[in-house]
Amino acid sequence: MEGNSDITGALLEDLLSDEATRRILESIRAEPKSTSQLCVECSIPTSTAYRKMQKLYDHGFIRKIGKINESGKRESLYKCNIDLVR
Repeated sequence: MEGNSDITGALLEDLLSDEATRRILESIRAEPKSTSQLCVECSIPTSTAYRKMQKLYDHGFIRKIGKINESGKRESLYKCNIDLVR
Protein backbone atom coordinates (compact mmCIF):
# COMPACT_ATOMS: atom_id res chain seq x y z
CA MET A 1 0.00 0.00 0.00
CA GLU A 2 2.95 2.33 0.46
CA GLY A 3 3.41 2.51 -3.32
CA ASN A 4 -0.18 3.70 -3.72
CA SER A 5 0.51 6.55 -1.29
CA ASP A 6 3.51 7.60 -3.38
CA ILE A 7 1.40 7.63 -6.53
CA THR A 8 -1.27 9.75 -4.85
CA GLY A 9 1.36 12.13 -3.51
CA ALA A 10 2.99 12.47 -6.93
CA LEU A 11 -0.40 12.98 -8.58
CA LEU A 12 -1.38 15.61 -6.03
CA GLU A 13 1.94 17.38 -6.50
CA ASP A 14 1.40 17.36 -10.27
CA LEU A 15 -2.13 18.72 -9.91
CA LEU A 16 -1.09 21.43 -7.47
CA SER A 17 1.70 22.60 -9.75
CA ASP A 18 -1.03 23.99 -12.03
CA GLU A 19 -2.25 27.49 -11.07
CA ALA A 20 -5.82 27.01 -12.38
CA THR A 21 -6.23 23.73 -10.50
CA ARG A 22 -5.02 25.36 -7.27
CA ARG A 23 -7.52 28.20 -7.72
CA ILE A 24 -10.33 25.68 -8.31
CA LEU A 25 -9.46 23.66 -5.20
CA GLU A 26 -9.12 26.77 -3.06
CA SER A 27 -12.45 28.07 -4.32
CA ILE A 28 -14.40 24.90 -3.48
CA ARG A 29 -12.62 24.22 -0.20
CA ALA A 30 -15.15 26.09 1.92
CA GLU A 31 -18.35 25.81 -0.11
CA PRO A 32 -19.54 23.74 -3.08
CA LYS A 33 -19.75 25.55 -6.42
CA SER A 34 -20.88 24.82 -9.95
CA THR A 35 -18.51 24.70 -12.90
CA SER A 36 -19.95 27.95 -14.26
CA GLN A 37 -19.32 29.68 -10.91
CA LEU A 38 -15.74 28.41 -10.95
CA CYS A 39 -15.18 29.68 -14.51
CA VAL A 40 -16.12 33.20 -13.46
CA GLU A 41 -14.40 33.16 -10.08
CA CYS A 42 -11.17 31.57 -11.31
CA SER A 43 -11.12 33.33 -14.70
CA ILE A 44 -10.73 30.14 -16.71
CA PRO A 45 -12.45 28.95 -19.90
CA THR A 46 -15.33 26.50 -19.56
CA SER A 47 -13.49 23.73 -21.41
CA THR A 48 -10.48 24.08 -19.10
CA ALA A 49 -12.69 24.01 -16.02
CA TYR A 50 -14.51 20.84 -17.12
CA ARG A 51 -11.24 19.09 -18.02
CA LYS A 52 -9.59 19.94 -14.70
CA MET A 53 -12.71 19.15 -12.67
CA GLN A 54 -13.03 15.74 -14.35
CA LYS A 55 -9.40 14.91 -13.57
CA LEU A 56 -9.83 15.96 -9.93
CA TYR A 57 -13.09 14.00 -9.67
CA ASP A 58 -11.65 10.86 -11.30
CA HIS A 59 -8.83 10.80 -8.73
CA GLY A 60 -11.11 11.47 -5.75
CA PHE A 61 -9.82 14.94 -4.86
CA ILE A 62 -13.29 16.47 -5.24
CA ARG A 63 -16.83 15.17 -4.88
CA LYS A 64 -19.98 15.99 -6.80
CA ILE A 65 -23.10 17.17 -4.98
CA GLY A 66 -26.41 17.30 -6.84
CA LYS A 67 -29.08 19.85 -6.04
CA ILE A 68 -32.16 21.37 -7.59
CA ASN A 69 -31.80 25.08 -8.39
CA GLU A 70 -34.48 27.79 -8.18
CA SER A 71 -35.77 27.06 -11.69
CA GLY A 72 -36.25 23.37 -10.84
CA LYS A 73 -33.29 22.08 -12.83
CA ARG A 74 -30.70 19.66 -11.50
CA GLU A 75 -27.34 21.31 -10.84
CA SER A 76 -24.00 19.68 -9.97
CA LEU A 77 -21.83 21.37 -7.37
CA TYR A 78 -18.28 20.39 -6.51
CA LYS A 79 -16.60 20.27 -3.11
CA CYS A 80 -12.95 19.72 -2.25
CA ASN A 81 -12.14 16.42 -0.45
CA ILE A 82 -8.64 17.41 0.66
CA ASP A 83 -7.04 19.98 2.91
CA LEU A 84 -4.63 22.06 0.87
CA VAL A 85 -1.07 22.35 2.04
CA ARG A 86 0.34 25.84 1.67
